[in-house]
Amino acid sequence: MSENKNKKIYSLIKMILFYVLVFFLSMFVIFEVFMPKQTVKVFGFKPYNVITQSMEPVLKVNDLIIVKNFDVEDLEEEDIITFYADIDYNGEKEIVTHYIYSIDMNDSDEYIIRTNRHFDEDNNIVPDTWILNEDDVLGLYSFKIPYLGYVTEFFKSPFGIAAIVVNAGIIAAIVILIKREKKMKMKEDEQIE
Repeated sequence: MSENKNKKIYSLIKMILFYVLVFFLSMFVIFEVFMPKQTVKVFGFKPYNVITQSMEPVLKVNDLIIVKNFDVEDLEEEDIITFYADIDYNGEKEIVTHYIYSIDMNDSDEYIIRTNRHFDEDNNIVPDTWILNEDDVLGLYSFKIPYLGYVTEFFKSPFGIAAIVVNAGIIAAIVILIKREKKMKMKEDEQIE
């Protein structure tokens, strides 16, 4: 009796953890789709894929970086931040990850942030041309996972999305079949007793 009760409790705990994880992932996806700028503020972190060589050798193409929420007062020069910038000056902001070059305050007590990514031929730091405010900054670099960007890029592709859908269908079918088999076995065992 007690062993059966322990199995039920264990199954209940597994089910609760599964639903909590599904809820968390679902909320994360919803925020990513509808409010991507708020994701790091709500969840405390957000992943980004490095797509250019501008931060090599520290961050390489297809590294997956994790940025965390931040207080602008705690930012320091040489911190790595991810932010929105109009890098082509075409009116569209893109997501960029660079070092902080300087942090100043303007006359309205708003933070003005300059960034840099590279050195010139004399090994001098060259600041980026754009000027950021606090609202442009998405997150403070926390850590990287090398090469995981390849995986995320695959899952964003049409083939990757199709692979996810097909595999999810197969897994769901297997789970349904296993549960049906267990129910049938339990009914058979009840009939034997």
